[in-house]
Amino acid sequence: MSALLDSLSRSSPVVWLEVAPPRGINCESLIAKLGQLRGHVDAINLTDNALAQVKLSGLVFASMIKIRLGLPVVLNFSCRDRNLLALKADLLGAAALGVDAVVAVTGDKLVRNASGENGRAHVVRDVDAIGLLQVIRDLNRGDTGEGRRLLKTLPAIVAGAVANPNRGAQEREFELLARKAEAGARFVITQPVFDRERAFAFVDRARTCNLKVVLGILPVKREAMANYLTDRVADLSGARDHLSRYTGLSEAQARELSIRENLELMHALDGVVAGFNIMSGGGPSLSIELALEFSRRRAQNR
Repeated sequence: MSALLDSLSRSSPVVWLEVAPPRGINCESLIAKLGQLRGHVDAINLTDNALAQVKLSGLVFASMIKIRLGLPVVLNFSCRDRNLLALKADLLGAAALGVDAVVAVTGDKLVRNASGENGRAHVVRDVDAIGLLQVIRDLNRGDTGEGRRLLKTLPAIVAGAVANPNRGAQEREFELLARKAEAGARFVITQPVFDRERAFAFVDRARTCNLKVVLGILPVKREAMANYLTDRVADLSGARDHLSRYTGLSEAQARELSIRENLELMHALDGVVAGFNIMSGGGPSLSIELALEFSRRRAQNR
């Protein structure tokens, strides 16, 4: 069992901070911000060109985090941007670099660019997320899928999946989740959840798939962010009532409300979920603040 999987079986939940790699090659500012989290979070979760926007290679940035900060890294892998050959090559690279886990994601849809060209025409997607999990399982067995065996035994690649507790058709969601578990997923990271009832219900069902649940936590910085999530992110349609509470609030009031309610949610689920994945929508500052405050309060209660 890997150290990361072992941490997901602890009595107290792990805390991961989800962040996007930088847009350019200047990494110093983000590295410095993430450095505050040493001793306070259990891993950094790196997105992979989320929202179909180009960022620095997650594989490169994962290596920098491990070397510079010594923090474990969970790396998202999108099927949208790589063909099967590139996926296998990058997975082997992740194993060689000691990346602690990878998360199989299909990838956000591309949209029309400034010239009006339809980005969907450039989607690769040789496999979907379930197919990618099967590729990881085969690589862990030493099988490249090309009639060849790996020359040396690599550290096992710990595979994770994603799920959306906010989806209206939850039976369909759990059907997909069961298939992902069968394909080799060991844990699942959820889309952000804002109420404990929805979280409890999801965890109970996910346990039947023998998956560790890392619950998505999304701090809301300002009213405009809440409006964007309501209007533009279909996966969060079930959170409209919660997000409407930010209407008319100043940024300071919104940040205070978000920190308070997310801390209450995290403490209510302490011991219920395997961990929390604090997401950095709109930048990492508020997410880092939440992670540090949760760590401080947990230390006080020990």
